[in-house]
Amino acid sequence: MALPYLFEFWAMGHQLPPVLANGGDWKTWVVMGGRGAGKTRAGAEWVRCMVEGAKPLDVGKAARVALVGETLEQVREVMVHGESGIIACSPPDRKPVWHETRRRLTWPNGAMAQAFSAHDPERLRGPQFDAAWVDELAKWKNAQETWDMLQFGLRLGDHPQQVVTTTPRNVPVLRKLLEVESTVQTHATTQDNRANLAESFLAEVERRYE
Repeated sequence: MALPYLFEFWAMGHQLPPVLANGGDWKTWVVMGGRGAGKTRAGAEWVRCMVEGAKPLDVGKAARVALVGETLEQVREVMVHGESGIIACSPPDRKPVWHETRRRLTWPNGAMAQAFSAHDPERLRGPQFDAAWVDELAKWKNAQETWDMLQFGLRLGDHPQQVVTTTPRNVPVLRKLLEVESTVQTHATTQDNRANLAESFLAEVERRYE
């Protein structure tokens, strides 16, 4: 019963964070890949890893998480309720509850995640976090402003961390992030996740875009 939720057993290499070459702790993990490469699952499982404890009511490494997407709808429909989102990945005894009016997830152990949109970076002014999941950073119109606001709020705990799941684009905010010494990265193509994708989808994508 537990095996489907043990992500370390099923994960592909790009879905697990690497270790810095010098042995130090990373601040930001960037997961870059094509459509269907498993980026969302990697982000959702990392959030689980941070907030869950050994038992359902035990505290984890993080208790206050920011979920930041291009729009609030994308946060809700992809990061929270999506096929590879946080709720779908969570075991029954650790499954969080989504509160629509408050735009937040709450776990049985008291951990909480708040949803934010890149269209409204000012909403990140004030709240503080010990972890964050950022989705599709390279697509955001207010990317640098929203990213900067998030960094000011990522200040709780001994070592706050964040994961960025995005398709690769040559944009300034992503280039700067990849140059930072405390950033680690993993890469994947759509084909790397072919075991979890429909053959008809793969065939069409390869025919049109390979």
